[in-house]
Amino acid sequence: MMETNQTKTYPDKTDEDRREAPGIETNDTKASYIEANYIETLLSQIREKRARERVRREVESHLEDQKACYLSDGMTQEEASRKAVADMGSPEEAGAALDRIHRPKPAWGMLAIIAALCAAGVLLQYTILKSSSLLQEGDYFFKNQLQYAVLGFAVLCIIYLLDYTVIAAYCRQLCTGILLFLFLILLQKQMGRSGMYWLNIVRIGGFDFSISVLFYLYVPLYGALLHSYRSCRKQDLWKILLYTVLPVFFSLQSSVPLCLNITLILCIILAAAILKGWLGLPVRKTALAVLAVPAALAVLFVMNLKSYQLARLASWLNPSADAGGAGYVPALIRSIINSSQLVGPSTGPQAAGFLPDCTSDYLLAYTIGQLGILTAAALVMLVLLFGARLLHISLHQKNQLGMIMGLGCSLVFGLQSAEFILVNLTILPPAGVYFPLISFGGSGMIHTCILLGLLLSIYRYENVVSEPEYKKLSTYYIVKKM
Repeated sequence: MMETNQTKTYPDKTDEDRREAPGIETNDTKASYIEANYIETLLSQIREKRARERVRREVESHLEDQKACYLSDGMTQEEASRKAVADMGSPEEAGAALDRIHRPKPAWGMLAIIAALCAAGVLLQYTILKSSSLLQEGDYFFKNQLQYAVLGFAVLCIIYLLDYTVIAAYCRQLCTGILLFLFLILLQKQMGRSGMYWLNIVRIGGFDFSISVLFYLYVPLYGALLHSYRSCRKQDLWKILLYTVLPVFFSLQSSVPLCLNITLILCIILAAAILKGWLGLPVRKTALAVLAVPAALAVLFVMNLKSYQLARLASWLNPSADAGGAGYVPALIRSIINSSQLVGPSTGPQAAGFLPDCTSDYLLAYTIGQLGILTAAALVMLVLLFGARLLHISLHQKNQLGMIMGLGCSLVFGLQSAEFILVNLTILPPAGVYFPLISFGGSGMIHTCILLGLLLSIYRYENVVSEPEYKKLSTYYIVKKM
């Protein structure tokens, strides 16, 4: 009797004998072949190779469920497999349908919103240039904002097209590198050699950048790091603690607001990881304790404010008491807002003529005073809705790595936007704030675009990559089945 690739025949045995013979499972072999042949034909229709393993598991799971139903009805393995496969339909058609699902998703809508926000920032700088004769360097701000916007958007598009899991695979090395670099900068600062000056600006090779960039870029990498440690042993928890505490300590050496921001964001990410059951810690109590840290730290800072800091706080609470000194900016902003109109310039002080830092820190207050409440409200609403969309994308990821990294990116964007709005409305005291994509600043534009590009990459590959793939990409991941 001839032996084929599909089945083996046994001339000296009946079907009943073959079922009972030890080590011979002809019916099961046929069933396995039927399923394997169907799956391989289906997978050949999937163009995105990285998605094939994910599709394979989905199809195998569905076939097993269908087979279980038919086996319970008394069918043989072969009959159940044939019936389950038939229910799936043509492998070519099913594969083509799954191919349309499991491929990189375009993010044209979000890219258009980002481009619109960058354009809004450029147009506002142009408006400032044309509306005030007092700003001698207005042309500089406009041209540089245009260059930053173009460069930032180009960087965003490049990262958007990259696979974020490749970046995540080197999260430990990247986190260690950032912390080491921060340590060297702060060490040189203590020695008076770094060139660090006002508002945490570092000058390296003639190029100035804000040190806060490194802290904010650290955030999604920290999320990926927690993902890599999700099945770690208790004796390894000190490593996670070290990666959490060191950036908080380094940020405190730069500025208190930056320290509070970084502490809040890292604690939220850590709490989210604990709530997911990672790290082997008690879920609810530990997560609540972690979230209480930023509040406790803020109270501690307030209790230890120095005299000049208390004076600034008092001027913010009551600007009219020192309108010519520390309370000048809050008093001016409130005057501009009180005299503002729905459309057009305010009837009070002209923001472009008297408001300091109207190209950066107080750009929203300038917009209210120069272009009207409706223009400023539309800009704020667009940013807030976009931030909410980013958070929604992050929290609804199908894989845990994308969720935790996306959460970090969206938290940075959301917190910076909220702080900027509240400072410009004098709800928060004056501070060095940045309006993502809109305020003047090369460092802010670049780090925002990097984070948004990373988040859009997460969105792009949502239906392509799966959890086990992340483990395979990294040679140092702890490979354990959850």
